[in-house]
Amino acid sequence: MIGRFACPGSYRELSSSRETLLCLLGGILAAVSWGTTLAGAPAWLAAALALAGAAINGLPIVKGAVEGLLEKQVNVDELVSIALVASVAQGEYLSAAIVACIMKAGSLIEGFLSDAARRSIRALAEVTPDTATIVEPGGRERTLLAAEVRVGQQLRVRPGERIPVDAVIVSGVTAVDESSITGEPLPRSCAAGDTVLAGTMNYNGVIVVEAQRVGEDTTIGKVVRLVEDAEAHKPKAARLVDRYARWFTPLVLVCAAVAWAVSGETSRAVAVLIAGCPCALLMATPTAAVAAVGRAARAGIIVRGGQALEGVASASLVLFDKTGTLTFGRPELDEVLPVPPGGETADGAQPISADRLLALAAGAEAGGTHPIARAIVAGAEARSIAPAPAEGAFTEVGVGVRATVDGHAVEVCGVTAEVEAELAERAPSLVAPLAALRGRGATALLVRVDAAPAGLLAVTDTLRPGARSAVSGLRTAGLAHAGMLSGDHETAAARIAAQAGIDYWRAGLKPADKLAAIRTQQQSGATVIFVGDGINDAPALAGADVGVAMGGAGTDVALETADVALTHDDIGRLPFLVRLARRSISLIKINIGLGMLFNALSILGSGYGLLSPVAASVFHNVGSVIVVISSASLAFFDDGDPGQAACPAPEKA
Repeated sequence: MIGRFACPGSYRELSSSRETLLCLLGGILAAVSWGTTLAGAPAWLAAALALAGAAINGLPIVKGAVEGLLEKQVNVDELVSIALVASVAQGEYLSAAIVACIMKAGSLIEGFLSDAARRSIRALAEVTPDTATIVEPGGRERTLLAAEVRVGQQLRVRPGERIPVDAVIVSGVTAVDESSITGEPLPRSCAAGDTVLAGTMNYNGVIVVEAQRVGEDTTIGKVVRLVEDAEAHKPKAARLVDRYARWFTPLVLVCAAVAWAVSGETSRAVAVLIAGCPCALLMATPTAAVAAVGRAARAGIIVRGGQALEGVASASLVLFDKTGTLTFGRPELDEVLPVPPGGETADGAQPISADRLLALAAGAEAGGTHPIARAIVAGAEARSIAPAPAEGAFTEVGVGVRATVDGHAVEVCGVTAEVEAELAERAPSLVAPLAALRGRGATALLVRVDAAPAGLLAVTDTLRPGARSAVSGLRTAGLAHAGMLSGDHETAAARIAAQAGIDYWRAGLKPADKLAAIRTQQQSGATVIFVGDGINDAPALAGADVGVAMGGAGTDVALETADVALTHDDIGRLPFLVRLARRSISLIKINIGLGMLFNALSILGSGYGLLSPVAASVFHNVGSVIVVISSASLAFFDDGDPGQAACPAPEKA
């Protein structure tokens, strides 16, 4: 109950509130029993109250110890159970009630830090729509549950709707936002013959699709299974306190046996067992974890329990997702490249300035809802350029936008093979800039003015301002390596990795590939932190030793799967988290040492007959008070420069 079944990261439901009430009830009964003894009440009444308190808090501990023995596992549960049983057998009911209450309170503190039942699987299921619009022969439509869709059926998906199944487009053109699945930040233009995935968003065109994979066979269904598998096989490190208990429990039992053999008094043996109850040992981890979690929360970091802190402290490798994690996950206007002076087009059109080019393009895109349209308008506003007045704007899905802007016919379109051929013939001065843009992973757009190529706009996913310093700070804080796992294409991934100072990266990864990469690192002995934000990151977040999700930009799925959440999407807080976690583990070890010192003194006093069972219980719990005070110091942990006071990584158990 205490050591084996109360570790952070275990699943807890609403029963935790019931356990709290029972713990309080047992403690109250023990206190009333002590009070009635002082008041001179009948001994049987005090004994009954104490025995009831011991039973309420002690029976679950004994049950956990028995289950542990059946599983051939030994930890602090066994020692506490023996002390409780021995106390009751000797009539020391109050001692049993006090010890049981303290032990149960320690396990509850840990339990409150553990994650409530994770809802990641349910959240994943909610990504796909509940219903689908079926197109029957003759064009008639009917709505049915998405779970009832069969392979080969045709469905109509309208703008703003999520696609319910993996399918191939039969008719229509649109842009599909696949960032939640692939990590690609820019919507993908799709037409007849292209494949679309369940759970992705149809942006701006009405399409008819034919179902190819449904239910659990869809890509999102496979992600669900990956998360389930990753949760089931996630590395579970033994708690620090249980590692000590492996030798501490047998040692106390030997001391009790020696005291009994030498003195012949069973009360001394019982006193030794009670003195040896690891109250301070058990309080060492949860009290330090409470203080560390509270300190992290003030810094904008939500940590789900002490085991997550232990994982962060022992981590040797951090891996980042790209889109939405190292970057903002949205397109931004990066560069404006008009036809250079002296680079007149083949039609004789004169070059225009960069500001004029952007004003015309922003005017044409001013009413658009596509992310690239918003990026162009926002880019103009950021440069204090007012969009030129436009009228008659028309968006041709999959092609671009046309409008009459300030008396000119303006077009903004993507650069296709046909457009490249046009530039080579009509505006050769733009060919080299286009190649340079593509070489660094930018998305290029052509702007035509009065049918003549006038210039290029570059749209990219921008690196977060604190990304490079975060990577540097993590290395300074003691993590040997930092890498990136991205679902984006190679050139974009290479550009962001270089900007962030990351030397190891992989691109074009699906959710299963990210999980496989993490498992490969774990098999080589690394303790892995993975930082991500999207649905496609859920398996990796679940499978890593510690999953860190972006709290603001992250999806519900990522947040529910992760062990840590950054409330302000500030990855610059990660070095502080590592330093805090390592400090907390160091303090836990100090607390354990203090607790064991008090245990040793109380065991010696009990063995020599200087302490009665009740006195031994009170004396050795002074260590618990000192542990709590020691742990409270974490609340004042310095949130200074990550490069200062870096703590070395603790040794692995």
